[in-house]
Amino acid sequence: MVVATMPLFPGAKTASSVMVTGIKTLYSVSKSIDDFIDEHIEKMKEAQNPTVSRTGRVLEMAKYGFGIGYITPVIIIAGGQLILGNSLAAITTVATAATLSNPIAMTCAAIGAIYYGWNALSDQEKSEMLEKLSQGLEIGIELIKSVIRFVIDKTKEIWNSENLAEIKKNISSAAAVFGKTLGDVTHKISDVVGDSYKKLKEKTGEAMEKTVDLASDAYVVGKEQGKKAADLASGACETIKETAEKAA
Repeated sequence: MVVATMPLFPGAKTASSVMVTGIKTLYSVSKSIDDFIDEHIEKMKEAQNPTVSRTGRVLEMAKYGFGIGYITPVIIIAGGQLILGNSLAAITTVATAATLSNPIAMTCAAIGAIYYGWNALSDQEKSEMLEKLSQGLEIGIELIKSVIRFVIDKTKEIWNSENLAEIKKNISSAAAVFGKTLGDVTHKISDVVGDSYKKLKEKTGEAMEKTVDLASDAYVVGKEQGKKAADLASGACETIKETAEKAA
């Protein structure tokens, strides 16, 4: 039997696979990936934010639903990261800093990327991503496909419109770390247009700031010149006054 079609059981190979190492680096995990996943899920489930707690439930359901342990949440995080634009091969300082500042938001973004981004990929892009995940995690492609379908189905069940809106913000922030936009992930026209508007707004804001700065500089220069002119006029008046007094 070909290795790529074999399921991975709890603890098998996960500690040494390339992408697991990438995830541990991204989240700055010093302990075992198993312990990290357990703690991460509990923190998410206990969060007061409904979007975070429901997303944590998705991870937990995937972990227990497949009955093969910690590899299932790892597949989800790694798959979402690839869609966000993170190769998990070389973690940048910026990416690690962004994750450490809010690791839960990064996980929400990864799950959101699967929900919004997987079906937006072409068949070729899906095949390439499945191959990367299979090689990087040393697991079977069919298992990966099953996990992805599970995530999409479960998030549809438990996320409401408010959760979806918040997840999109997570995706946008996380994707920006890897040089991508929300529209790059979802491929939705509304998100692409929103990205363009955001860029235009940022550029307009920069232009306004430059205009204000120039106007401010001009005001300062004009004020200084006006003061100099007033001082000269005042000096001239004093000279005329002194001359008149002497003549008298």
